[in-house]
Amino acid sequence: MNTSNETMSSTQNNAGRHALVIGGSLAGLFAARVLADYFDTVTIIDRDVFPVTPDHRKGVPQSHHAHGLLATAFPIIEQLFPGIMNDLRADGAATASNMVPLAIVSPKGLLPLPKKPETISFSRPLLEWHVRDRVSKRPEVHIITNTEVTGLLATKDRTRVTGVQVRERGQLGRTATLHADLIVDASGRHSQAPQWLIELGYEATPVETINSDIRYASRFYVKPEHFPAEWQSLIVNGRPPHAHAGLILSVDHGRWHVTLGGMAGNAPPTDEEGFLQWARDLPDPSIYEAMRIAQPLTPIRGYGTPENHLRHFERMQRWPSGFIVTGDAVCAFNPIYGQGMTVSALDAITLKRCLQEQQRSPRADFEQYFQQQLAGTVADAWLLATNQDLRFPGVRLNGARPNPSLRLLHRYMDLVLYSAIVDPEIAQAYFNVLMLANPPRSLVQPRVVAHVLAVASKRAVKRLLGGEEDVGFALSPEALATLRAQPSMHDARVS
Repeated sequence: MNTSNETMSSTQNNAGRHALVIGGSLAGLFAARVLADYFDTVTIIDRDVFPVTPDHRKGVPQSHHAHGLLATAFPIIEQLFPGIMNDLRADGAATASNMVPLAIVSPKGLLPLPKKPETISFSRPLLEWHVRDRVSKRPEVHIITNTEVTGLLATKDRTRVTGVQVRERGQLGRTATLHADLIVDASGRHSQAPQWLIELGYEATPVETINSDIRYASRFYVKPEHFPAEWQSLIVNGRPPHAHAGLILSVDHGRWHVTLGGMAGNAPPTDEEGFLQWARDLPDPSIYEAMRIAQPLTPIRGYGTPENHLRHFERMQRWPSGFIVTGDAVCAFNPIYGQGMTVSALDAITLKRCLQEQQRSPRADFEQYFQQQLAGTVADAWLLATNQDLRFPGVRLNGARPNPSLRLLHRYMDLVLYSAIVDPEIAQAYFNVLMLANPPRSLVQPRVVAHVLAVASKRAVKRLLGGEEDVGFALSPEALATLRAQPSMHDARVS
């Protein structure tokens, strides 16, 4: 992999058109790949030293927890990196045929989702390694590791950002400067962009925050041989006000990545007995029974994200040229919804579209225009996540007023799910929204609303007459019986 710890001179002058990306995680790598088509040189700066094989790294502690790539992102990543899905398959990604790719147990029950001819899934470290390998082999790209950005450089009138000030990570003394025509901040949820802009004389960035306080605990397992072939991965959602949720994600090399989560500060235990009991307390027994017979590969690791944010850079009255912000540095989501990697891919496509437009018809306010376009890209995902988070006690939205009809919307979404578990058409419509393939407003189109109300009414009448159908669990009764007959792989047992 063409990754280097480059020695920096006190000043690096531009050699042709130069773009510099702060942050070498997926958002930064996707952005760098797009920029490589428009700039002579692209430099990526990251605080970490990257692993030489697909593995976790210090700068991404959340990689120890399950990361799903939503279906919407697959064609985008294949477009940016042709053939990468074949590379992932060859490197051990989980594949399956004629299976439900992702079974979802909603707060109302199991969604009747269709099987697919082929599915593929993988861990975040495997995806990130392959993306970085592809990006680093581009002749335009140079990667500087173990280096942190400490501030922005600007013209005397501070209307244009011209570079960054950097230092070797952990070294508080000597600094250096790197100059570029465009600086892209993809440094993640802890980005210093708002503070850097204030230091240059710009206004404070308007921001929405929500104290979802998601806590989760995760572990890798060996996927048991001959496990029932009913789905490849599984999500079991909690039912408010109870905040328990769980995920089994099939990943590379015959492993499961299991993550259990809790909202509003409810933390899954990281001890053996408590971890299993949390899974057992889920409203569907499938995750617990799967975990019980699976061989653990790693310790249980806990993590938490107290707050999520949407920074409204697009609302700022003034914006410097030569500087844009993307990825989690703009919008950091509740990880429980699995939106982050997919939105980073959508962000990259937004950047590509804006650069294409800039080539055809240059505009002086390109950077501010990009932030405005990016705001539209992330808006639906933010709305989807925050509206759901606000169902839980103690969760509050700051910096914006919640939708005044939120309670009515929650009731309608309850009807959607109540109907979806018996109606594949409604289930698919809801699934498409979760996958960010369709906007949330697609569920309130008159035709959809009429169909939801008709199915919900029919179910309600059946229930009154005592004929309500059994919607079942994620695993069939036969599969559950087979698993329950097998001995536990855990020394610690729950009662």
